Amino acid sequence: MAEGGRLTSMSMRNGSGDAMSSAAEPKDRQARLLSTEEVAQVAGLFQIEPIIGAEEYREKGNINFHTYSIHCTQGHEYLLQSINSEVSKKPLRVMDAMTEWIKAQNLSLARSRPPAAERWEPVSLVPSRDNQAYSIFQRGESSMVWRLMHLISDVASYKSLSQVRNGKGLETAEEMGRGLALTSDFANEMSVEGLATSLPGYRDAVGYYRQFHSVLAGRQSLEEVRGLPEDPEVLESTQHLYTLAIDPEEARQRREDPEIAPYIELALAHEEKALCLQKGIQSGELRKVAIHGDTKIENFLFCAKTGRVRSLVDLDTIMPYTWLADWGDMVRSLINVAGEKERDTEKIQVNKEVYEAVSRGFLGTVQGATAAELELMVPAVQAITLELGVRFLTDYLRGDNYFALSPPLDAPDLNKVRGICQLTLFKRLLESADWAHAMMKGQPEMI
Repeated sequence: MAEGGRLTSMSMRNGSGDAMSSAAEPKDRQARLLSTEEVAQVAGLFQIEPIIGAEEYREKGNINFHTYSIHCTQGHEYLLQSINSEVSKKPLRVMDAMTEWIKAQNLSLARSRPPAAERWEPVSLVPSRDNQAYSIFQRGESSMVWRLMHLISDVASYKSLSQVRNGKGLETAEEMGRGLALTSDFANEMSVEGLATSLPGYRDAVGYYRQFHSVLAGRQSLEEVRGLPEDPEVLESTQHLYTLAIDPEEARQRREDPEIAPYIELALAHEEKALCLQKGIQSGELRKVAIHGDTKIENFLFCAKTGRVRSLVDLDTIMPYTWLADWGDMVRSLINVAGEKERDTEKIQVNKEVYEAVSRGFLGTVQGATAAELELMVPAVQAITLELGVRFLTDYLRGDNYFALSPPLDAPDLNKVRGICQLTLFKRLLESADWAHAMMKGQPEMI
Protein backbone atom coordinates (compact mmCIF):
# COMPACT_ATOMS: atom_id res chain seq x y z
CA MET A 1 0.00 0.00 0.00
CA ALA A 2 1.09 3.61 -0.27
CA GLU A 3 3.67 4.97 2.13
CA GLY A 4 2.00 6.55 5.11
CA GLY A 5 -1.04 4.30 4.87
CA ARG A 6 -2.43 1.94 7.47
CA LEU A 7 -2.15 -1.80 7.50
CA THR A 8 -2.35 -4.83 9.72
CA SER A 9 -3.09 -7.51 7.15
CA MET A 10 -3.00 -11.00 8.56
CA SER A 11 -3.78 -12.58 5.18
CA MET A 12 -1.44 -14.97 3.39
CA ARG A 13 -0.14 -13.79 0.03
CA ASN A 14 -0.17 -15.98 -3.04
CA GLY A 15 3.34 -15.42 -4.34
CA SER A 16 6.45 -17.46 -4.90
CA GLY A 17 7.85 -18.67 -1.67
CA ASP A 18 4.49 -18.77 0.05
CA ALA A 19 4.17 -21.18 2.90
CA MET A 20 1.17 -22.86 1.36
CA SER A 21 -0.39 -23.68 -1.94
CA SER A 22 -2.51 -21.00 -3.54
CA ALA A 23 -6.24 -21.07 -2.96
CA ALA A 24 -8.18 -19.83 -5.93
CA GLU A 25 -10.72 -17.06 -5.37
CA PRO A 26 -14.29 -18.36 -5.60
CA LYS A 27 -15.82 -17.98 -9.06
CA ASP A 28 -18.69 -15.93 -7.70
CA ARG A 29 -16.56 -14.00 -5.27
CA GLN A 30 -19.18 -11.46 -4.27
CA ALA A 31 -21.58 -14.27 -3.37
CA ARG A 32 -19.04 -15.61 -0.93
CA LEU A 33 -18.40 -12.28 0.79
CA LEU A 34 -20.37 -11.41 3.89
CA SER A 35 -23.05 -8.78 3.71
CA THR A 36 -22.62 -5.59 5.72
CA GLU A 37 -25.12 -6.91 8.23
CA GLU A 38 -23.22 -10.21 8.59
CA VAL A 39 -19.91 -8.39 9.05
CA ALA A 40 -21.44 -6.28 11.81
CA GLN A 41 -22.91 -9.42 13.38
CA VAL A 42 -19.52 -11.18 13.43
CA ALA A 43 -17.69 -8.09 14.71
CA GLY A 44 -20.27 -7.86 17.46
CA LEU A 45 -19.03 -11.21 18.79
CA PHE A 46 -15.94 -9.35 20.05
CA GLN A 47 -15.41 -6.83 22.86
CA ILE A 48 -15.50 -3.58 20.87
CA GLU A 49 -17.37 -0.30 20.91
CA PRO A 50 -20.46 0.30 18.78
CA ILE A 51 -19.74 -0.21 15.06
CA ILE A 52 -20.33 2.72 12.72
CA GLY A 53 -18.99 1.23 9.49
CA ALA A 54 -17.50 -1.84 7.83
CA GLU A 55 -16.19 -2.75 4.38
CA GLU A 56 -14.06 -5.30 2.59
CA TYR A 57 -10.37 -4.75 3.35
CA ARG A 58 -8.73 -3.88 0.03
CA GLU A 59 -5.12 -4.69 0.91
CA LYS A 60 -5.74 -8.35 1.75
CA GLY A 61 -4.08 -11.28 0.05
CA ASN A 62 -5.56 -14.24 -1.81
CA ILE A 63 -5.88 -16.82 0.95
CA ASN A 64 -7.90 -15.31 3.79
CA PHE A 65 -10.31 -13.46 1.49
CA HIS A 66 -12.82 -12.84 4.29
CA THR A 67 -11.04 -9.75 5.64
CA TYR A 68 -12.92 -6.57 6.60
CA SER A 69 -12.19 -3.12 8.00
CA ILE A 70 -14.27 -2.26 11.06
CA HIS A 71 -14.83 1.35 12.12
CA CYS A 72 -16.08 2.09 15.61
CA THR A 73 -16.99 5.07 17.71
CA GLN A 74 -14.15 7.21 19.12
CA GLY A 75 -12.23 6.69 15.88
CA HIS A 76 -11.07 3.14 16.68
CA GLU A 77 -10.40 0.80 13.75
CA TYR A 78 -10.01 -2.94 13.60
CA LEU A 79 -9.33 -5.72 11.13
CA LEU A 80 -11.80 -8.62 11.11
CA GLN A 81 -10.66 -11.81 9.44
CA SER A 82 -11.73 -15.41 9.00
CA ILE A 83 -9.09 -18.11 8.67
CA ASN A 84 -9.46 -19.98 5.39
CA SER A 85 -10.01 -23.52 6.67
CA GLU A 86 -9.65 -24.93 3.15
CA VAL A 87 -5.96 -23.99 3.37
CA SER A 88 -5.31 -23.99 7.13
CA LYS A 89 -7.01 -27.26 7.98
CA LYS A 90 -6.54 -26.66 11.70
CA PRO A 91 -7.56 -23.02 12.28
CA LEU A 92 -7.68 -23.36 16.06
CA ARG A 93 -4.06 -24.50 15.96
CA VAL A 94 -3.27 -21.33 14.02
CA MET A 95 -4.93 -19.25 16.73
CA ASP A 96 -3.19 -21.07 19.58
CA ALA A 97 0.23 -20.45 18.02
CA MET A 98 -0.64 -16.85 17.20
CA THR A 99 -1.77 -16.19 20.77
CA GLU A 100 1.41 -17.65 22.26
CA TRP A 101 3.59 -15.71 19.80
CA ILE A 102 1.94 -12.41 20.77
CA LYS A 103 2.21 -13.28 24.46
CA ALA A 104 5.94 -14.02 24.10
CA GLN A 105 6.56 -10.66 22.42
CA ASN A 106 4.67 -8.77 25.10
CA LEU A 107 6.47 -10.58 27.92
CA SER A 108 9.84 -9.83 26.40
CA LEU A 109 8.99 -6.16 25.83
CA ALA A 110 7.65 -5.80 29.38
CA ARG A 111 10.94 -7.12 30.72
CA SER A 112 13.20 -4.95 28.57
CA ARG A 113 12.56 -2.88 25.45
CA PRO A 114 15.80 -2.60 23.45
CA PRO A 115 16.46 0.64 21.53
CA ALA A 116 15.78 -1.14 18.22
CA ALA A 117 12.26 -1.92 19.49
CA GLU A 118 11.46 1.63 20.56
CA ARG A 119 8.24 1.75 18.51
CA TRP A 120 7.76 -1.99 18.01
CA GLU A 121 4.09 -2.93 18.18
CA PRO A 122 3.08 -6.59 18.25
CA VAL A 123 -0.15 -7.66 16.61
CA SER A 124 -2.93 -7.30 19.16
CA LEU A 125 -6.03 -9.49 19.29
CA VAL A 126 -9.37 -8.26 20.60
CA PRO A 127 -10.99 -10.87 22.86
CA SER A 128 -14.38 -12.30 22.01
CA ARG A 129 -17.41 -11.73 24.21
CA ASP A 130 -16.61 -15.02 25.96
CA ASN A 131 -12.94 -14.00 26.44
CA GLN A 132 -11.45 -16.18 23.73
CA ALA A 133 -8.85 -15.18 21.12
CA TYR A 134 -11.32 -16.02 18.36
CA SER A 135 -15.00 -16.56 17.75
CA ILE A 136 -16.87 -19.09 15.62
CA PHE A 137 -19.63 -17.92 13.31
CA GLN A 138 -21.95 -20.41 11.67
CA ARG A 139 -22.76 -19.45 8.09
CA GLY A 140 -24.95 -21.98 6.38
CA GLU A 141 -23.23 -25.34 6.79
CA SER A 142 -19.80 -23.77 7.43
CA SER A 143 -18.28 -22.91 10.79
CA MET A 144 -15.93 -19.98 10.28
CA VAL A 145 -13.17 -19.13 12.77
CA TRP A 146 -12.83 -15.36 13.13
CA ARG A 147 -10.31 -13.08 14.80
CA LEU A 148 -10.36 -9.33 15.38
CA MET A 149 -7.17 -7.28 15.51
CA HIS A 150 -6.37 -3.70 16.37
CA LEU A 151 -5.30 -1.79 13.28
CA ILE A 152 -1.71 -0.60 13.55
CA SER A 153 -1.72 3.02 12.43
CA ASP A 154 0.77 5.31 10.69
CA VAL A 155 2.68 2.54 8.96
CA ALA A 156 4.01 1.80 5.51
CA SER A 157 4.24 -1.57 3.82
CA TYR A 158 5.76 -2.69 0.54
CA LYS A 159 5.61 -5.63 -1.85
CA SER A 160 9.26 -5.15 -2.86
CA LEU A 161 12.22 -2.92 -2.05
CA SER A 162 11.70 -1.17 -5.38
CA GLN A 163 8.53 0.40 -3.95
CA VAL A 164 10.45 2.16 -1.18
CA ARG A 165 10.65 5.86 -1.95
CA ASN A 166 13.48 8.38 -1.77
CA GLY A 167 16.22 5.82 -2.37
CA LYS A 168 15.78 4.29 1.08
CA GLY A 169 15.66 0.67 -0.04
CA LEU A 170 18.89 -0.28 1.74
CA GLU A 171 17.68 1.34 4.95
CA THR A 172 14.46 -0.67 4.69
CA ALA A 173 16.43 -3.89 4.15
CA GLU A 174 18.47 -3.10 7.25
CA GLU A 175 15.26 -2.49 9.19
CA MET A 176 13.95 -5.88 8.08
CA GLY A 177 17.08 -7.50 9.45
CA ARG A 178 16.54 -5.63 12.69
CA GLY A 179 12.88 -6.68 12.81
CA LEU A 180 13.70 -10.35 12.33
CA ALA A 181 16.37 -10.17 15.04
CA LEU A 182 13.84 -8.68 17.45
CA THR A 183 11.18 -11.29 16.73
CA SER A 184 13.72 -14.10 16.93
CA ASP A 185 14.78 -12.88 20.38
CA PHE A 186 11.15 -12.43 21.45
CA ALA A 187 10.42 -16.01 20.35
CA ASN A 188 12.94 -17.27 22.90
CA GLU A 189 10.23 -16.54 25.48
CA MET A 190 7.91 -19.02 23.76
CA SER A 191 7.92 -22.73 24.52
CA VAL A 192 7.81 -25.05 21.53
CA GLU A 193 6.50 -27.88 23.69
CA GLY A 194 3.25 -28.86 22.02
CA LEU A 195 3.67 -26.29 19.25
CA ALA A 196 2.77 -27.80 15.89
CA THR A 197 2.70 -26.31 12.44
CA SER A 198 -0.66 -25.56 10.87
CA LEU A 199 0.85 -26.77 7.57
CA PRO A 200 2.09 -30.34 8.11
CA GLY A 201 5.10 -31.03 5.91
CA TYR A 202 6.12 -27.39 5.55
CA ARG A 203 9.89 -26.77 5.72
CA ASP A 204 10.50 -30.53 5.49
CA ALA A 205 13.47 -30.49 3.13
CA VAL A 206 13.82 -34.27 3.35
CA GLY A 207 10.19 -34.65 2.31
CA TYR A 208 10.59 -32.16 -0.54
CA TYR A 209 13.51 -34.10 -1.96
CA ARG A 210 11.68 -37.40 -1.61
CA GLN A 211 8.84 -35.89 -3.62
CA PHE A 212 11.39 -34.68 -6.17
CA HIS A 213 12.92 -38.14 -6.54
CA SER A 214 9.50 -39.80 -6.74
CA VAL A 215 8.28 -37.44 -9.44
CA LEU A 216 11.52 -37.81 -11.40
CA ALA A 217 10.90 -41.56 -11.30
CA GLY A 218 7.42 -41.01 -12.76
CA ARG A 219 5.54 -42.60 -9.84
CA GLN A 220 1.80 -42.74 -10.55
CA SER A 221 0.47 -44.40 -7.40
CA LEU A 222 1.38 -44.45 -3.72
CA GLU A 223 2.09 -48.16 -3.97
CA GLU A 224 5.09 -47.30 -6.13
CA VAL A 225 6.46 -44.67 -3.75
CA ARG A 226 9.24 -45.39 -1.29
CA GLY A 227 9.92 -43.18 1.71
CA LEU A 228 6.46 -41.82 2.40
CA PRO A 229 6.19 -39.77 5.63
CA GLU A 230 5.80 -41.83 8.79
CA ASP A 231 3.89 -39.12 10.63
CA PRO A 232 0.16 -39.74 9.92
CA GLU A 233 -0.68 -36.05 9.82
CA VAL A 234 2.14 -35.21 7.41
CA LEU A 235 1.25 -38.25 5.29
CA GLU A 236 -2.38 -37.17 5.02
CA SER A 237 -1.39 -33.64 4.01
CA THR A 238 1.38 -34.45 1.54
CA GLN A 239 0.84 -37.92 0.06
CA HIS A 240 -0.66 -36.49 -3.15
CA LEU A 241 2.62 -34.64 -3.77
CA TYR A 242 4.59 -37.86 -4.29
CA THR A 243 2.81 -38.93 -7.47
CA LEU A 244 2.08 -37.49 -10.89
CA ALA A 245 -0.97 -35.26 -11.28
CA ILE A 246 -0.83 -35.21 -15.08
CA ASP A 247 -0.76 -37.74 -17.90
CA PRO A 248 2.45 -39.85 -17.72
CA GLU A 249 3.40 -38.91 -21.28
CA GLU A 250 3.12 -35.20 -20.56
CA ALA A 251 5.13 -35.73 -17.37
CA ARG A 252 7.82 -37.55 -19.35
CA GLN A 253 8.03 -34.67 -21.82
CA ARG A 254 8.43 -32.23 -18.96
CA ARG A 255 11.16 -34.32 -17.32
CA GLU A 256 13.06 -34.63 -20.60
CA ASP A 257 12.88 -30.94 -21.45
CA PRO A 258 16.52 -30.01 -22.25
CA GLU A 259 16.02 -26.58 -20.67
CA ILE A 260 15.28 -28.20 -17.31
CA ALA A 261 18.02 -30.85 -17.41
CA PRO A 262 20.88 -28.75 -15.95
CA TYR A 263 18.66 -27.54 -13.10
CA ILE A 264 17.61 -31.06 -12.19
CA GLU A 265 21.28 -31.99 -12.16
CA LEU A 266 22.13 -28.95 -10.01
CA ALA A 267 19.41 -29.75 -7.48
CA LEU A 268 20.44 -33.40 -7.22
CA ALA A 269 24.13 -32.54 -6.85
CA HIS A 270 23.49 -30.26 -3.86
CA GLU A 271 20.84 -32.20 -1.97
CA GLU A 272 22.91 -32.23 1.22
CA LYS A 273 23.05 -28.43 1.25
CA ALA A 274 19.26 -28.28 1.27
CA LEU A 275 19.12 -30.61 4.28
CA CYS A 276 21.66 -28.78 6.45
CA LEU A 277 19.14 -26.97 8.67
CA GLN A 278 16.91 -29.98 9.20
CA LYS A 279 19.91 -32.18 10.02
CA GLY A 280 21.29 -29.48 12.32
CA ILE A 281 18.10 -29.61 14.37
CA GLN A 282 18.08 -33.40 14.43
CA SER A 283 21.70 -33.50 15.66
CA GLY A 284 21.07 -30.89 18.35
CA GLU A 285 23.52 -28.42 16.82
CA LEU A 286 20.66 -26.01 16.14
CA ARG A 287 17.93 -25.06 18.58
CA LYS A 288 14.31 -25.69 17.74
CA VAL A 289 12.45 -22.44 18.41
CA ALA A 290 9.22 -20.79 17.32
CA ILE A 291 9.60 -19.17 13.91
CA HIS A 292 7.36 -16.89 11.87
CA GLY A 293 7.45 -19.01 8.70
CA ASP A 294 6.87 -16.34 6.01
CA THR A 295 9.30 -13.42 6.32
CA LYS A 296 8.81 -11.62 3.02
CA ILE A 297 8.93 -7.82 2.94
CA GLU A 298 5.16 -7.48 2.62
CA ASN A 299 4.74 -8.98 6.09
CA PHE A 300 6.81 -6.24 7.76
CA LEU A 301 5.35 -2.88 8.76
CA PHE A 302 7.48 0.27 8.94
CA CYS A 303 6.92 3.63 10.60
CA ALA A 304 5.50 5.95 7.93
CA LYS A 305 7.52 8.90 9.29
CA THR A 306 10.90 7.40 10.23
CA GLY A 307 11.04 4.18 8.22
CA ARG A 308 11.90 2.19 11.35
CA VAL A 309 10.50 -1.34 11.53
CA ARG A 310 7.28 -1.48 13.53
CA SER A 311 5.89 -5.00 13.37
CA LEU A 312 5.91 -8.41 11.69
CA VAL A 313 2.40 -9.55 10.77
CA ASP A 314 0.71 -12.51 9.04
CA LEU A 315 1.00 -15.03 11.86
CA ASP A 316 -0.60 -18.09 10.26
CA THR A 317 2.60 -20.10 9.78
CA ILE A 318 4.22 -20.06 13.23
CA MET A 319 5.94 -23.38 13.80
CA PRO A 320 8.86 -25.03 15.61
CA TYR A 321 12.07 -24.92 13.55
CA THR A 322 15.27 -22.88 13.42
CA TRP A 323 15.15 -19.10 12.97
CA LEU A 324 17.72 -19.63 10.22
CA ALA A 325 14.84 -20.65 7.93
CA ASP A 326 13.19 -17.25 8.49
CA TRP A 327 16.54 -15.59 7.86
CA GLY A 328 17.19 -17.57 4.70
CA ASP A 329 13.73 -16.92 3.29
CA MET A 330 13.93 -13.20 4.02
CA VAL A 331 17.33 -12.74 2.39
CA ARG A 332 16.41 -14.96 -0.56
CA SER A 333 13.34 -12.89 -1.26
CA LEU A 334 15.24 -9.58 -1.12
CA ILE A 335 18.51 -10.09 -2.98
CA ASN A 336 17.33 -11.32 -6.39
CA VAL A 337 17.62 -8.17 -8.51
CA ALA A 338 15.50 -9.66 -11.33
CA GLY A 339 12.50 -10.81 -9.34
CA GLU A 340 11.09 -14.33 -9.06
CA LYS A 341 9.54 -14.82 -12.51
CA GLU A 342 12.46 -13.74 -14.69
CA ARG A 343 13.01 -15.86 -17.81
CA ASP A 344 16.40 -14.38 -18.71
CA THR A 345 18.71 -16.12 -16.23
CA GLU A 346 21.55 -13.70 -17.03
CA LYS A 347 19.57 -11.03 -15.21
CA ILE A 348 19.39 -13.09 -12.01
CA GLN A 349 22.14 -11.78 -9.76
CA VAL A 350 22.75 -11.32 -6.02
CA ASN A 351 22.30 -7.75 -4.82
CA LYS A 352 25.26 -7.60 -2.47
CA GLU A 353 24.35 -4.19 -1.08
CA VAL A 354 20.98 -5.50 0.05
CA TYR A 355 22.56 -8.67 1.44
CA GLU A 356 24.99 -6.58 3.47
CA ALA A 357 22.30 -4.17 4.69
CA VAL A 358 19.95 -6.88 5.97
CA SER A 359 22.89 -8.67 7.61
CA ARG A 360 23.98 -5.44 9.30
CA GLY A 361 20.51 -4.89 10.70
CA PHE A 362 20.22 -8.44 12.01
CA LEU A 363 23.68 -8.84 13.49
CA GLY A 364 23.60 -5.38 15.06
CA THR A 365 20.41 -6.27 16.94
CA VAL A 366 20.19 -9.98 17.72
CA GLN A 367 20.98 -11.08 21.28
CA GLY A 368 19.92 -14.70 21.64
CA ALA A 369 21.55 -16.44 18.67
CA THR A 370 24.23 -19.07 19.27
CA ALA A 371 27.65 -19.17 17.63
CA ALA A 372 26.71 -22.33 15.73
CA GLU A 373 23.59 -20.66 14.35
CA LEU A 374 25.42 -17.51 13.28
CA GLU A 375 28.02 -19.58 11.45
CA LEU A 376 25.23 -21.11 9.35
CA MET A 377 23.65 -17.84 8.21
CA VAL A 378 25.26 -17.95 4.76
CA PRO A 379 24.50 -21.66 4.15
CA ALA A 380 20.92 -21.04 5.37
CA VAL A 381 20.25 -18.58 2.55
CA GLN A 382 21.58 -21.13 0.07
CA ALA A 383 19.53 -23.95 1.63
CA ILE A 384 16.20 -22.12 1.61
CA THR A 385 16.75 -20.89 -1.96
CA LEU A 386 17.57 -24.41 -3.13
CA GLU A 387 14.61 -25.84 -1.22
CA LEU A 388 12.18 -23.45 -2.89
CA GLY A 389 13.69 -24.08 -6.31
CA VAL A 390 13.18 -27.82 -5.84
CA ARG A 391 9.59 -27.26 -4.70
CA PHE A 392 8.72 -25.21 -7.78
CA LEU A 393 10.49 -27.55 -10.16
CA THR A 394 8.90 -30.63 -8.59
CA ASP A 395 5.48 -29.05 -8.82
CA TYR A 396 5.95 -28.31 -12.52
CA LEU A 397 7.17 -31.86 -13.21
CA ARG A 398 4.30 -33.30 -11.17
CA GLY A 399 1.54 -31.25 -12.77
CA ASP A 400 1.19 -27.99 -10.77
CA ASN A 401 -1.03 -29.32 -8.01
CA TYR A 402 0.55 -27.41 -5.11
CA PHE A 403 1.46 -23.94 -6.41
CA ALA A 404 -1.78 -23.86 -8.35
CA LEU A 405 -1.93 -21.73 -11.49
CA SER A 406 -4.62 -19.21 -12.36
CA PRO A 407 -4.97 -19.06 -16.14
CA PRO A 408 -4.98 -16.91 -18.16
CA LEU A 409 -3.02 -14.66 -15.79
CA ASP A 410 -0.42 -17.38 -15.09
CA ALA A 411 1.58 -18.93 -17.91
CA PRO A 412 1.32 -22.75 -18.06
CA ASP A 413 5.07 -23.04 -17.42
CA LEU A 414 5.14 -20.54 -14.53
CA ASN A 415 6.37 -23.04 -11.94
CA LYS A 416 9.11 -24.14 -14.34
CA VAL A 417 10.20 -20.50 -14.65
CA ARG A 418 10.01 -20.01 -10.88
CA GLY A 419 12.05 -23.16 -10.28
CA ILE A 420 14.74 -22.17 -12.77
CA CYS A 421 14.85 -18.69 -11.26
CA GLN A 422 15.39 -19.94 -7.70
CA LEU A 423 17.92 -22.55 -8.75
CA THR A 424 19.83 -19.93 -10.75
CA LEU A 425 19.81 -17.70 -7.69
CA PHE A 426 21.13 -20.65 -5.67
CA LYS A 427 23.96 -21.01 -8.18
CA ARG A 428 24.77 -17.30 -7.84
CA LEU A 429 24.79 -17.66 -4.06
CA LEU A 430 27.32 -20.48 -4.32
CA GLU A 431 29.48 -18.28 -6.54
CA SER A 432 29.35 -15.42 -4.03
CA ALA A 433 29.77 -17.57 -0.90
CA ASP A 434 33.34 -16.44 -0.15
CA TRP A 435 32.24 -12.82 -0.36
CA ALA A 436 29.21 -13.49 1.88
CA HIS A 437 31.28 -15.21 4.58
CA ALA A 438 33.82 -12.39 4.57
CA MET A 439 31.04 -9.79 4.71
CA MET A 440 29.43 -11.53 7.67
CA LYS A 441 32.71 -11.72 9.58
CA GLY A 442 33.17 -7.99 9.03
CA GLN A 443 29.95 -7.17 10.85
CA PRO A 444 30.65 -5.84 14.38
CA GLU A 445 28.27 -8.18 16.20
CA MET A 446 29.31 -11.38 14.47
CA ILE A 447 30.31 -14.07 16.95
